[in-house]
Amino acid sequence: MVKYNHMNITQHQTILHKAFILMLFLMCSQQQASSQSINSNQAASPTHFLGLGAGINDYGLGIGSEVKAYKNCWVYGNAGISTWGYRLTGGINFYSSAIGYKSSFSLGYSYALGIDDFEPTLEVHKYRFSAFQEYIETEVLMDLHPIGTINFIYSYNLKVGMKSKFVFSGGYSLILTNDIYENKSIYELTEKSKDFIDIMAPGGVIVGVKFMI
Repeated sequence: MVKYNHMNITQHQTILHKAFILMLFLMCSQQQASSQSINSNQAASPTHFLGLGAGINDYGLGIGSEVKAYKNCWVYGNAGISTWGYRLTGGINFYSSAIGYKSSFSLGYSYALGIDDFEPTLEVHKYRFSAFQEYIETEVLMDLHPIGTINFIYSYNLKVGMKSKFVFSGGYSLILTNDIYENKSIYELTEKSKDFIDIMAPGGVIVGVKFMI
């Protein structure tokens, strides 16, 4: 039969007491660390993005950035090369969430600088003032004038990892310029060539995708 003296009981009580205090300390420390982690994650919510993208009637191929302005409102800017020369875009994004993910609607303005002395190969009338409809393909010297557009875009911002995202966009842009090019050659463009130039020009349906970090 095992006997416990008073000293052994006191020692056990002391050990249990210390273990209990240690447990409380560890629990408090874990709770504090958890709170700090939550606060850290909240503080780490992104306030800006930078990325690369491509699109039609968006900004061609180039770079884009977004900066949080106030709550769900962000400002953005894009710069790229398009079929109408260099193109700059700026505007405002309105997000469904305050951290720059999920759905967003944007209103923006784009300015395409155009191209001087552009020489595409186009279908033209062989004889400018002839009654016979004969066509040839040749280089045509022309100036593509600067064009401004107002852009209405819906985007879905798919979160990737901790702070990155893919942005899939669609919308429509309204062209603000009527005189979009000047034909400097001796040839008269066919309707087919005019339609091709209109497709090249900014304005119309917007489709785009970009990856931002």
